[in-house]
Parts: sequence; C-alpha cells; structure tokens
Amino acid sequence: MSTESTTEQIADLTDLIAEQRTIIEEQREIIDEQAVQLAQQHNEVTSRLDDLEAVITTTDIDERFERLERRVDIKHERHLSRVDTILVGDESGYLTDEQETFLADHDSVLDCLQTLTDELTQSTTTNTPAAATTRLRRILESVADSVGIDTDDALGGAGEDTLTRLLRYGPSDITDRVYAVHNRARDLLSHIGEWGHTVKDAYGRRVTITAAVVKEKLSLKRGEQLTSTEVRRIFEKLEALAADSPREVRADTGGRSPNRLLIRLPE
Repeated sequence: MSTESTTEQIADLTDLIAEQRTIIEEQREIIDEQAVQLAQQHNEVTSRLDDLEAVITTTDIDERFERLERRVDIKHERHLSRVDTILVGDESGYLTDEQETFLADHDSVLDCLQTLTDELTQSTTTNTPAAATTRLRRILESVADSVGIDTDDALGGAGEDTLTRLLRYGPSDITDRVYAVHNRARDLLSHIGEWGHTVKDAYGRRVTITAAVVKEKLSLKRGEQLTSTEVRRIFEKLEALAADSPREVRADTGGRSPNRLLIRLPE
C-alpha cells in the first residue's frame, strides 16, 4: 500500500470521526433541551398540584360534608314526620294519654290494629279536642325544654292568643281566607324550638332564626322550594299574628343584615 493511499484513508477516517462528533454534539444539545423542557413541565405540574391542594382544603371538604349531613338529617326528619302522621295521626309524633295507655297494653302496631274496636274509634272521635289539646301540650313542653323554661310560663301557657290558636287548631281558626303563608307560618312555629337559636342572658330569653335556615329546612319539610320573598312574608305574618300575644315577635327584614325572625319570651 502506498503512502498516498494510507494518507487518504486516514483523512477519510478523520472526516468520519468529525462528522460523528458533530452528530453526537447535536444529539447532546437536543437531549439537553428535552431535559430543560421536562424540568419545566415537572415544575408546571407541581405548581398545578399545589394550586389544587390550595383549592381543595380540608375545611372545604368538612363544610361540604356538614351541608350534606344537614340535608340528610332534614330529609330523615321529613320521613319521620310522615311516619308519625301515618301511625299517630299527627306529624309531631306526640301521643295522647289515651294512645299511650292503649299502646302500653299491646306488643306491636299490628297487635293494636287487630284489637282495635268500634268503641275505641268512637271514643277517639268524641275526644278529638281533648286529644289535640294533649298533643299540643306535649309539643309545647318539648319546645319549653329546648329553651330551658317551665311549661307554666308564657310559652307553655299563653292561653288563646292568635299564635296559640294557629298552632293548636290550624289557620282556618284564625282567618276566613287561608293562604300558603298561614300553613308555612304554622309549620315554622311548630319547629321553632329545634330550628332556631335560643339565647338566655341579661336581656332576657329569646329565640332567633335566620331566613337561610328557614328556607332550607322548611323547603325540605314541605317539599317545596321557597324563595327569599316567601320566607320574608312568613316572618312578617308571624309578627302580625303576634299582636295579641305576650311574646314579642319581630321580623327583621329589609336591612343590610340577613333577614331573621326574633321571638322574645316574657319572664
């Protein structure tokens, strides 16, 4: 092999090595660029995860769970009220003295139904006012217990004022024209002890309930979607009906604060 031929081969190899080196350098630059892009994408994903964690906090989850739990509780109460109406004849679930005595002598509802007689039916029909009075007394006792007072005071023994007649006999006893607001007012009055917030301090005893609470609970109980205007009318109706009551009822509406109903209980 001649020296010239060898020199050419070496030159070719040198050129080939140079080309490979250039290709390797280019590939290295591409890999470096991809590494930078991957790092940027990693940082973006991490930032998004941090943002999601900031949005979905434990507090948000707890609040959503509490709202769901309240809805379940209210729906449960509605179903219980329906069962009470079917079994007891009144959604309050309070038995009359006669009903309690009768149930005490039997082991089950089916047993009661099997032994029910015409005499008992006639007695129940004859004593309907007495049964309603007994049931109302027990409702009032329950409300009184929830606000920490005796049933002999103004809440439990207010007499035949308009609010008591509404609760005892229904809207038809206080007006010739019964509208939906009357029935809604009665339902709210029946549950004011459990839905409202009771306070007893130097200023006396009072029960307050906000429009938001009434809108949620009364809508679920009655199976209708109440508007803010309808809730305000309920508050105003109760305030008007309490004109002859020893209890001060005030509808705080139309101001900057959320609408609410306040019932001040006499000492």
